[in-house]
Formats: sequence, C-alpha cells, structure tokens
Amino acid sequence: MYLVALVVLLAGLGCGSWGAHNLDQEQATRLTEYLDVFVSQVGSVQIDRPMLVKNTITNNIFFISIIYVLGLTVIGTPGILALLFARGFSLGFTLSFLTQGKTGQGILLALASVVPQSILLIPAVFMAGVAALSFSWLLIRRFLDSSLPVWPGIVSYHSLMLVVCCIAAAAGLVEAYITPELIKATISLLN
Repeated sequence: MYLVALVVLLAGLGCGSWGAHNLDQEQATRLTEYLDVFVSQVGSVQIDRPMLVKNTITNNIFFISIIYVLGLTVIGTPGILALLFARGFSLGFTLSFLTQGKTGQGILLALASVVPQSILLIPAVFMAGVAALSFSWLLIRRFLDSSLPVWPGIVSYHSLMLVVCCIAAAAGLVEAYITPELIKATISLLN
C-alpha cells in the first residue's frame, strides 16, 4: 500500500510539473501576471488570521475526511488514488510554475509559500491514503473470508485518521501564521 500510494503521489507531482512546463503562452503569461500582482501587493495585504486559520484547517480536514470516508468503502479505492494524484499534481504544478517563471526568485518564493505547510500536510495526506487503502483492502479480504477480524482494523484506522487530522490541522496553523510571514520576508528580501 505504501508503494502504491507513493507511486500515485509521485506520478501526480510529475504530471503537475509537466503541466506547468507545457502551458500555452497565453496561460503562462496570465498566471505570471497574477503572480506579479500578488508579489507587488503582498506587503500591504492585511490578513484576517482567525478566518485564515478556520479556512485552512477546515479545508485540510475536509480533504482528509473525504479520504477517510472513501477508505470505509470497498469501492472507494480509485477515489483515494485520485485524491492522492490530485494533491501531488497541484503541488507539482505550483512548485514547477514558481520555479520556472521566476528562476531564483521563484525557488525562494516556492520555499516560503508552499514548503512550510507541505512538510506537514503531504505526509499527513500520504498516511491517510495508505491507511484508507489498507482498510479498504481489509474490507475486501473480510468479504472473501468472513472469519477475518475487522474490529482491530477499525480501531487502528480511526486512531490513525485522528492523528492525521491533528497533523493536517497543524499544517493549517503553519499556513495561517508562518507562511504569510515567510512570504513577506522573502518578497522584501527579493525587492
């Protein structure tokens, strides 16, 4: 399960990077303009921290919850894999676009804006995906062999998902409190 989840996540990263490199000129120009506007205005933006904390934690836990629910079903396996791929794709696209469009500045901006919360969130998503795939596989095996105990798997699955939700919430706090300050510091350093 670890290997399957890792391959799907890495495939998403690779496809996201490929997608960023293969944008047509008009799309790349528009995205670069949006990025330039953001960079020019970041110092004057006032952040509503409580709202940002609420939104980031809610989004992270919602994503983990979808994986959790899909893991409770036998037919949820393709959905789990699709979510892992989508998370990898978005991360790969973002990192690749930032680094190709602005080279050195883009690398610093990517390190400041994407990496801090991803250090926590990507392992949490990976653990959730592996746990959901494993539990789904347990349910398939249980369907084929009714003597196989499910209760220990249920307890460990729920416990692990609770830990993963805590990590995802911590990633939301990092995204709300640390990442904006790192972005501001990086942009002031680059200007």
